[in-house]
Amino acid sequence: MTTRERSLLTKEWYVVPISVDCPGCGAQTRSGGIVVGPSSLTNTTAFDLDGDLLKAPWVSLDSFAFVERVAGRTENVERFIANRYHSMFAVQDGGLKSVCEHCGDGLPAPLIRVAAMNGFVRLGQKKLVANEGLTLFLSKVVLTEFHGGTLIADAGLRDGGFSLLLLCDAEDGRNRTGVVEIWHSVARNEYAIVVKGHEGDELLRLAFYEALEHIVDDIAAVGLVLTQLHLAQDGSPYCDLARDLFLEALERSGYEQDV
Repeated sequence: MTTRERSLLTKEWYVVPISVDCPGCGAQTRSGGIVVGPSSLTNTTAFDLDGDLLKAPWVSLDSFAFVERVAGRTENVERFIANRYHSMFAVQDGGLKSVCEHCGDGLPAPLIRVAAMNGFVRLGQKKLVANEGLTLFLSKVVLTEFHGGTLIADAGLRDGGFSLLLLCDAEDGRNRTGVVEIWHSVARNEYAIVVKGHEGDELLRLAFYEALEHIVDDIAAVGLVLTQLHLAQDGSPYCDLARDLFLEALERSGYEQDV
């Protein structure tokens, strides 16, 4: 197992139910742990989501990992985890904690680590874990990676039946420029995005999008503004349709089209 602190951006994370004895009140409690998947992306803890997206490349986690500790920015942690699973998690002392359902005390990570990791493997083998699929940015996390058989194999974009549809010129909060590529898989009925820097180097890749509106939301959430839209292949009716749908999604999100 490998444990270290970093920032994390992911659309592949799982809530794993556990049952342990609470060290505070002594009762057996149901709670939960968070496991992130191999497609998750990591960066340094100094990474600034509001201005560094087109500066510093992200590194794929390439393994499942248990989230030991969360600190730093917690707004989407509260929205997507604590508020949705309020009997399992709470934001305490500036970070996300698994909590006792009886007394509300935070449960120490070493207590729930083995239960969550073993539970994830057991439930995963029975296909009883589901990817939450919401974009989660954690500015400071400690992850414990675990190795062995991968439960969910994820091919690359080209190998996974994805086609490149659209290219979007983009700027970050510090006026750095880059490109957002929009891909789609008919077989999976799923979209993906790839963000590249000014020199064409890939900075991050996110998949598991069910709709273009979610892509627009996440582009804004990571601090990018789109400035121009291009077809990946001129004359392709597939790309033409994607452009029309994407323009509609942009308009609903407040973008105005130059004519």
